[in-house]
Amino acid sequence: MTRLNPALTLIFIGLLSFILHPAAAEPSVYKVYVDGTDGFYQVRNTQPGNITYVNKTLTLNINAGDSIRWENWDYYDWPLTIMSEQNLWDNKTGYLKYKYKPFNYTFKQPGTYGVYIEDPRVPHMTIIVAAVETPTVTTPPPTPTETETAAPTASVTQTPPGALSGFNLWYILLALIVVAGLVVFIYSLKKK
Repeated sequence: MTRLNPALTLIFIGLLSFILHPAAAEPSVYKVYVDGTDGFYQVRNTQPGNITYVNKTLTLNINAGDSIRWENWDYYDWPLTIMSEQNLWDNKTGYLKYKYKPFNYTFKQPGTYGVYIEDPRVPHMTIIVAAVETPTVTTPPPTPTETETAAPTASVTQTPPGALSGFNLWYILLALIVVAGLVVFIYSLKKK
C-alpha cells in the first residue's frame, strides 16, 4: 500500500493540472421563456452558468455557435409560433402547440436577427450574433540573404511595468503544482 501512495499522488496532480488548464469556450445554450401577452420575457443561460434574468431590452447578445431554446410558458396555454424575420425556419418548425413545448435553433453565422411571435401586439426580439475569434498564425518577416542588407530601425518599444512577454499565469500555477507533487513524491520515498 505504501508504494501506491506516490503513484496516486502523481495521478492526482496530473488530473488537477488538467482541470485547472484553461479550455476553449464551449457554446452556450440560452432558454427564452415566451408568453403570448408578455412576449420574450425571461432568458436563462443554461450552459454555462444557469443565470436567469428578465429580458427588458428584448435584445440578446450571443456568439456564433450558441443555441437558443424558446419555450412556451403562456399563462393561458395558448399555442405560439416563433417566427424569424430572416426566414431561418418555417412556421411548422417554430410552432409551440402547448405549454412547455420547446423549439431550438443554433445561430452559426454572425449578424443581427429578428424573432417574433405570430401576434402583432407582442414586440419583436433582436438577437445579435458576434463572430467567435479564432487564433491567427502570423509568420515572421523573411531574413535578409547574403545580397540583401537589413535596414536599420530606430524605433524602441517599451514594455509597460508589470507586463511580461509570453507570461501566462496558468503555466506558472501548473509548474507550482508539478513541483509540489514532486516534493510530496520524494518525501514519501524518504519516509520509507
